[in-house]
Amino acid sequence: MKEIIFQTKQLTKRYKNFTALDRVDMTVYREDIYGLIGRNGAGKTTVMKIVTGLADKTQGEFEIFSKKGKEADREKRLIGCLIENPSFFGGLTAYQNLKYYALQKGITDKEQIGRALDLVGLTDVKNKKFRKFSLGMKQRLGIAFAMLDNPDLIILDEPINGLDPIGISELRETFRKLNTEMGITFIISSHILSELYLVANRFVFIDRGVVLKEISKEELDLECMRCIAVKTNDIKGASVVLEKEFGISRYKIIDKEELRIYQTEISAQEINKTLIKNDIGVSSVYETGISLEDYFKSLVGEEK
Repeated sequence: MKEIIFQTKQLTKRYKNFTALDRVDMTVYREDIYGLIGRNGAGKTTVMKIVTGLADKTQGEFEIFSKKGKEADREKRLIGCLIENPSFFGGLTAYQNLKYYALQKGITDKEQIGRALDLVGLTDVKNKKFRKFSLGMKQRLGIAFAMLDNPDLIILDEPINGLDPIGISELRETFRKLNTEMGITFIISSHILSELYLVANRFVFIDRGVVLKEISKEELDLECMRCIAVKTNDIKGASVVLEKEFGISRYKIIDKEELRIYQTEISAQEINKTLIKNDIGVSSVYETGISLEDYFKSLVGEEK
């Protein structure tokens, strides 16, 4: 069983008559790259601000490394975050900027600055002034800033915003490197599912402060994969018939009235005919499977 290092339970945040978060439940395991997906204003940043102490919760609770309340506050030293970009100084180099913030944090080991720059691939430009950095390099310097305390968990709010494809690709490689080589867990927010899909292994979809779904990458693949959906009032009977008549093993029961078959070499018509022949009540049989973008839209609805 993987270790849970961050969890929220019924986490709620209200501002007078506005509910920013409504009983949010999330679970992040050690070494996850956890994608927090939602439109702008969905509540993603509010979650991050509460966890990092930049905002107070109204109700509910959260645990960090199995600690909650005041004990959880002490564990925040194990978290690196980049929610609102630190104000780097344009006239200072990358190294000088990090040195400034290291002193602010009480970090006296100068080697930590070099390690942070190396981990995000900025060692060769450590003496380059910040104002001459590309946007992608600026984002990586922000991650180096979050790395200064040698954290176990890094929280990043919309880190790919405004980046070109090359910058996004470089940032993805940085996340993978830190995750696989250093064992660092990430929580990364974005409104672009297709980009987070390329790096995250688990996702939570949030809209208007409400969690719509928490899902693994494998489960997301199954949700979007081309398949044949069968709607029936006899799921158990349908499963038996499919296994006996067609030898189907790659199927998933979605709920008490739907199963999905991932062996699409068998036609929907054949399946429908065989189920009816075996006295299985069928309301519909159809081919399905959607893109990541359409899946996202199906959960959160179209922007009004």
